[in-house]
Amino acid sequence: MKIKYSLYILTAFFPLFILGQDYTSISGQIVDVETKDPLSFATVNIKNSPKGVVANAQGEFEFTFPNKHLADTVVFSIAGYQSEKVLAQKLVADKNLKIELVAKAVVLSEVVVTNKELTAWEILELSLKKIPENYPTDPFEFKAFYRDYKLENDKCVSIFEAAYSAYDKGYSKVGNKHALKEKVVLDQVRKSLSVDYKAHTFKRMNVLKELIKLNDVRYQTRLLNKKNRLKYTYSMAGYEVINDRLMYKIKVKEDWSYFIYVDVVTYAIPKIEMDFQWIKDVDVNEWVLGDTIKYNQTAATMLLEFQMIDGLYYPKYCSFTTNLEAMDATSNEMLFTAYLLQEYMVTDIDFDPEVKPEKSSRMDPYEMIEKQTFSYDPEFWKNYNTIKLHPRDEKLIRGLEKEMKLDDQFSKVN
Repeated sequence: MKIKYSLYILTAFFPLFILGQDYTSISGQIVDVETKDPLSFATVNIKNSPKGVVANAQGEFEFTFPNKHLADTVVFSIAGYQSEKVLAQKLVADKNLKIELVAKAVVLSEVVVTNKELTAWEILELSLKKIPENYPTDPFEFKAFYRDYKLENDKCVSIFEAAYSAYDKGYSKVGNKHALKEKVVLDQVRKSLSVDYKAHTFKRMNVLKELIKLNDVRYQTRLLNKKNRLKYTYSMAGYEVINDRLMYKIKVKEDWSYFIYVDVVTYAIPKIEMDFQWIKDVDVNEWVLGDTIKYNQTAATMLLEFQMIDGLYYPKYCSFTTNLEAMDATSNEMLFTAYLLQEYMVTDIDFDPEVKPEKSSRMDPYEMIEKQTFSYDPEFWKNYNTIKLHPRDEKLIRGLEKEMKLDDQFSKVN
């Protein structure tokens, strides 16, 4: 089946199937039409709706939606590529999905780029000034899927997944930059049996809270903090196209290098990313906990993306990974390695929530998320949208089943 603008439905990686009478599920892989390379973290959503999913790092996705959306359009999009729109019914008709998207060249003559003489920081200042125009200032509530898993010495030691709700009173004021602004409720959780982490840093924080706070448009604690203007280096790094809109690409250099993408017309920020690789004997990125263990952070990645709905940008996806080497603080002897992957994906948004959640039902931002009270219902997860695991990651996680199946662990710890 051939779709316009070189979008094709081709060979079968993952079949589409109907879930009873209420839901339809489509799954597949999104790749570059020329190179066939997977398009990491591409978006699949119902047109003009917050309902959707984000593909994994290999471009693989699975999207379950109510049958009432079969008459709607499914949109496939990612930065730097032409957005493609396909009627859901046409996807249902073809059970073999492989989505090929066409790269979009940046042609500056196509748009009028104003204020060409602005510096990178001056562009970001305009972004901050225009936050009330580009982001919601009224309360909203989004529902999201969260996952983290941790490795020690290349062996998976835990997995934690949650369906959560987050109430946000709006982006009109920054307020306390260090407190968690969203009121988070863990609606459903499934987790492996608890372990005593070798990496003490995993025991000292609520990892979901820390991931949410990476939204620097909302919190302005790092890259967009005016106090860091002279501390960091801000420079122009070219242009990029995101969802058919031209963006400034701004590089921010501190300990790590970040890229911030800014709409050349509205000055909205739809994306921030970072990819850090530690160079031995050049980069110094270490700290000591308890005077016994010294940690080197050898690599880290971060991706924050927003989605535009009715002219405003709402959270869509955020991920963070980190690689650690732990050594004896005195002898520098290697003790162990550790790895953490975190990601959340917004699955739906309520633009007019009736009330904010009661304090008694909220997640405690100061306690480890694994130790908090939550519920587990296996029926809930059957039609719930999650981020598709790559077979390699799934194999790592299945290593947790040496003594007990994961389904049994999910039930046991709730």
